[in-house]
Amino acid sequence: MRTPIALLLLAFALPPTSPAQKHSNSHRPKVVIISLDAFPAETLHDPFIAAPTLHRLMKAGAYARSMQPINPTVTWPNHTSLITGQDASHHHVLVNGLIVDQRTEKDARIDAQASKDQLVAVPTLYDLAHKAGMTTAEVDWVAIMHAPTIDWSFAEKPNPDGIIERELIAAGTATREELAKFNTPRQAWRDRLYTAAAVDILRKHHPDLLMLHLLALDSIEHHTGFGTDADYNTIAFLDDRVKDIMEAVQANGDTARTTFIIVSDHGQASVHKHLHPSFLLGDADLESPSSPTPTSIIEEDGYALLYQKNSTPASLADLKKLFAGKPGVSAVLPPDEAARLGWPTPAQTTQAPDLLLYAADDYSFTEERSDAFVTDSEQRGVHGYPNTNPLMQAIFIAQGAAIQPRGEFPAISNLDVAPTVAHILGLTLPDAQGKPILEILK
Repeated sequence: MRTPIALLLLAFALPPTSPAQKHSNSHRPKVVIISLDAFPAETLHDPFIAAPTLHRLMKAGAYARSMQPINPTVTWPNHTSLITGQDASHHHVLVNGLIVDQRTEKDARIDAQASKDQLVAVPTLYDLAHKAGMTTAEVDWVAIMHAPTIDWSFAEKPNPDGIIERELIAAGTATREELAKFNTPRQAWRDRLYTAAAVDILRKHHPDLLMLHLLALDSIEHHTGFGTDADYNTIAFLDDRVKDIMEAVQANGDTARTTFIIVSDHGQASVHKHLHPSFLLGDADLESPSSPTPTSIIEEDGYALLYQKNSTPASLADLKKLFAGKPGVSAVLPPDEAARLGWPTPAQTTQAPDLLLYAADDYSFTEERSDAFVTDSEQRGVHGYPNTNPLMQAIFIAQGAAIQPRGEFPAISNLDVAPTVAHILGLTLPDAQGKPILEILK
């Protein structure tokens, strides 16, 4: 029989328990969030989509009639809201990256490699979960680069020397060469590997919170437009990826304590005309560095952001007149008007524009140069329109340990997702604008 002193010495001699080991022996709830980029609410209600896994989840759990995204209705801002419960006026993510060189003589551009700390101005679910001693994981999530509160990661552009990447190489799931050239193949190939990475994390590391982002539907819609056969075929592919994740959880024996949240960030619309803001700026000599008020623009399909160096109330009024009433432009909003739609103001963050433009239906802003303001284009899918647009509405499905078999319930805001997940995990999100969807919880 060991003495108390011997037991104490043995305890000090044992290696420290890893986060994954702690978790695998716990009985705390788990949540898996799967984002199917650009999956429109309207499509989810089509009985002829080939999505048996999603339909099974809807029947066994709860699903919203639709989920309203925040403005702007693009990927990074809405994914950030999904895990913060706050809109862009608080988290300050306005595009798919960090806007740099705005209000300078240079052209404004987007830095997609910016770190999470540079991008996100409020606490996230994974920050709070990590602080509470839970393990966190992400696969292809966004606005999350170099986040110190993520335990297991397989990034949008994976690192062949990363832990999960080396596990996939060792298992023969991918080669080092494939990972090094990750952006070369089609998006469906990447989504299959993202799913394999998520399965690897679930089986080997047992995270309390896993966030997975799949892009195949958004990718094909950008090329072919909304509501095509290509859309429906891609949905069938994504449904199988959701099934892969659920089977991995079942194989771990974790189904009884796991809740699945299936969401999208926005919907999609088809367009046939391009708007070229640079044509009007160039014609007014506002793009030249020698201009007293050099102006640059970020074009994001359904909206565009204008930044002006040395601006004055008079120069911004002239800028507004330049675009107001032009074909294909549905709104030209100064900061105070944009703020009513959930946009931040320049007083809050340098990311905020001096002027916000919205495109009309069937039009999208493009950075392509042209000798005309409006040109025709082949059909393509876009988003970024006001979040009240019916085609921009997203999906929300919940099923699993914490969810009642409620079936369909009324439309929600995507600001409610993070508080709901926090509630399931026993966490509280400070200053969240959304609220937990208590009526679907056990």
